Amino acid sequence: MNRRVPLTLLLFLLPCAALADSIPLANLGMLSLEFTDVEKIESYRGQPLAARVAYRPGEAVSLVTPHRVQQITYLVETGETVAAGQAIAIMSGPEIHHFLTEFEVTQQRLAATKKRYDSNQKLYQKRAIDEARWIEIADAYYALQLEYEHMRHFRDLLSTVPGDEDRITLISPASGILQYRQDSPGIGSGEELALLLPQETLRFKVSVPIARRYGLRSLISESCYSKIESVSGIASDFFVHAWSEPLAEQCQLLPGERLLVTPEYAFQGYRVPRESVFQWQDEPTVLLRREGKLVTVPVKLLSGDEATYSLTCPTEISGGEVLSSSVSAVQGVLMGLGGE
Repeated sequence: MNRRVPLTLLLFLLPCAALADSIPLANLGMLSLEFTDVEKIESYRGQPLAARVAYRPGEAVSLVTPHRVQQITYLVETGETVAAGQAIAIMSGPEIHHFLTEFEVTQQRLAATKKRYDSNQKLYQKRAIDEARWIEIADAYYALQLEYEHMRHFRDLLSTVPGDEDRITLISPASGILQYRQDSPGIGSGEELALLLPQETLRFKVSVPIARRYGLRSLISESCYSKIESVSGIASDFFVHAWSEPLAEQCQLLPGERLLVTPEYAFQGYRVPRESVFQWQDEPTVLLRREGKLVTVPVKLLSGDEATYSLTCPTEISGGEVLSSSVSAVQGVLMGLGGE
């Protein structure tokens, strides 16, 4: 009794010696063959990466109060975009009046210390006072100047409420997204009151597998395309951090937002239809039309989508054509099984 052997089993049982690496097109006259031009590419898109909208350390504008604030009333919600010079909070309490008075006193002290510094500098240049005395005078001046500048930076952001010196308005020093850092009603001396994130500080931050760090060119989301600006040279748990360039405003992404982005890699390679790729001797392979024959060409797959594969191969195939129909049938012929 005749028994049919399953095709998959027969393929497995065929010896390697029966495999061919090419076949004349004339031998495939019974098959309907279609070909597609090989597309040369300068980049390819990889598997999606988890990204976070973040800012680099030091890029945000930090608002720090040099004095304790007993009570603060916020005029805008955290996460809102504010303009430079916009009122963002009202601070009240006796500490505010004390700060304004202390600032004026420090300003007067600095003027007197500067006068003393200038006069003694001339005496020191004439050797009228010794070096130890001059160092003492100079150190006192520089220390007070530093204290004054620290207070002045904050005082420049304050506007007194008319008729109420115990309440002052805090003004935003720059445009950006406002992020409050304190939930309690009071703010201690030297504590950070808020962060301002200018639009140009927001970037994609991604963790990239070490093997994929080379050639990373850009990150693509549904709303924007952003080039890579830097890739860390230090690995952490088989990954490196990469930062994009600042995000365009039309991206409409929020600080802290998490999303999937598609990485784009700079790479010299090719793109072919998915149906052109098949397994041949345990390698992804395409059939290239060459001098009246179909020739097997092993390839290395880089990435793919629903319709195509991006790949590279040791053989130059740009300008060539790959088989894009009846591929399985031709594979069977190459293995000595005949066509359909």
